[in-house]
Amino acid sequence: MAIKVVHITTVHYRYDVRIHYKYCKTLSKEKDLEVLLVVTDGNGTEQINDLKVLDIGKLKFGRIGRVIIGNFKVLTYALKCKRDLMHFHDPELLPSIIILRLIGRKLIFDMHENLPLQILTKTYMPKVLRIILSKCVNFFQNISFRFIPVIFAEFSYSKYFAKVKHRETILNYPLKTEFRDITQRKNSCFTLGYMGSVAVERGALVMLEAVAELRKKGEDIDILFVGPIDDTLESFSIYKKAIEEGWGIFKGRLKPKEGWNYMAKCHIGMAVLQDSPNFIDSYPTKLFEYMLLKLPIITSNFPLYKSIIDDAECGIVVEPSSIKGITNSILRMKNNHMERILMGENGYRRAIEKYSWESSELLKVKNFYKQVLQY
Repeated sequence: MAIKVVHITTVHYRYDVRIHYKYCKTLSKEKDLEVLLVVTDGNGTEQINDLKVLDIGKLKFGRIGRVIIGNFKVLTYALKCKRDLMHFHDPELLPSIIILRLIGRKLIFDMHENLPLQILTKTYMPKVLRIILSKCVNFFQNISFRFIPVIFAEFSYSKYFAKVKHRETILNYPLKTEFRDITQRKNSCFTLGYMGSVAVERGALVMLEAVAELRKKGEDIDILFVGPIDDTLESFSIYKKAIEEGWGIFKGRLKPKEGWNYMAKCHIGMAVLQDSPNFIDSYPTKLFEYMLLKLPIITSNFPLYKSIIDDAECGIVVEPSSIKGITNSILRMKNNHMERILMGENGYRRAIEKYSWESSELLKVKNFYKQVLQY
């Protein structure tokens, strides 16, 4: 008999790459699993081949609504749910997760990001408040995770949650099958590409400044951003200038495959994330996606990132806050066509061999489900 699994999120996009494509879409094809995805975006319920996406109603009132109304809706649904296993994806839902675990329901919490470290990067809050809130969240999660099975999206998370009794690490490697039919035709103008959340801490500002500097020197270069734009970025004059002059192209959030098609037309994949504790030890999924798109890469010189680039011989690492270092790297690639091609081919081969969901992570997910059901 097939194991009935439901994935639940009140925060993530219904086509979120990790949840929708890597977990739900691949697992729904397995004969021994029956998969359902529950969302709260108000866009309605839909059937996508073997996967049903159930919309239980849009949440209102921002962050407060996500916590209070979100937990109420999810708890109401979950108490009626007859699924064998519930797989949660949002830290906002921990109150519901704890209640459901206490009454004996089989479930998993999937930690996409290290929330205590992420809080420390929220510059809109006073530093003292960030530190206090981070410590409180860390304490609460450590207590909760002693009796809740947890999936970590990074190996580095385990050192912050050493007392988790039942755990697995499922890395965010891309699905290589999703990249098969993507065009490789390049834009006529030399284009840098970035895919992910478009924010200052993720390098958006330094990338814009680097391109502006190169254009001042007569270089014809555009930069493409695919992903949701952080509100704080819009207050910077360089952001407005890039749009007004037409060399900064912001596509916003797109379905993954649509975004990858735009990225494949670029000449370089950019990932100069800034020096933040939540980035330094985390595998950057976009690097592996760029590799499958045969894009040479310019990325931050964090040891983990450097080890990936060195292993695949597929790019250049730079000091992420150095405009000069970034511009020099862009020029080097722009002026060396054959080097770009070689880096792209090297990255592609290594991603197929080592850095894909199908090569390692899918089996780990299935095995962990079986362990949790016996736990």
